Amino acid sequence: MEKISKKHWIAFLILFLFEVIMLVFAPYIAGYTITFISICLCLGLIRFYLREPLAEYGLCFKKIHIQIISGILLTVMIDYLLLQNSMSITEMIFYIKQFVGKMISNPITVFYFFDPLIYVIGEECMYRGFLLSFFQKIFNKPILSISLSAVLFGLSHYPSYHSIEQVVFALIWGFIFGYLRLKEPEKFTLFSLSLAHFLHNTLMINIFLRVM
Repeated sequence: MEKISKKHWIAFLILFLFEVIMLVFAPYIAGYTITFISICLCLGLIRFYLREPLAEYGLCFKKIHIQIISGILLTVMIDYLLLQNSMSITEMIFYIKQFVGKMISNPITVFYFFDPLIYVIGEECMYRGFLLSFFQKIFNKPILSISLSAVLFGLSHYPSYHSIEQVVFALIWGFIFGYLRLKEPEKFTLFSLSLAHFLHNTLMINIFLRVM
């Protein structure tokens, strides 16, 4: 078991209390504001309070081209598995081309395209970043650490969706992402996982769910 200090527990409690408080005040504060504060608080505690490298928590920009390719391939694989019974690859490519065409013809849609980005960055920093590494420092057991962070990630979706199905889906998603982050840390960093998370959400919301 890796030694963990009181500072780690204090950082954990700060982030936990922040999330609880934000759940209470979420209806009165813009979602972007909450997420931006969450990202700054999470990364700030790691870098300036714990004084640990962000790379230990999954934030690394080395071999960025490999990370981008990994994030895109992960999105393609997951969306194909989810949609293989609903549409063919040819249909998927057709709808993606339609969406890209609309974006090119109307640049304003670019802003809507990037709308979910800040939210997924916040989630990845919290669950695949701080919490996954925090649990790993305590237990030094990857599967347990991945499972705990995935369960918390799944439960965090209930207040927004009030759906057990969404909680289960997010839990599975969190487990896959957590496993990849620990198994292939150079390919699946917070950057590549945020990219995959963002592309999946965007494709599902803007394209596939509208035509299924």
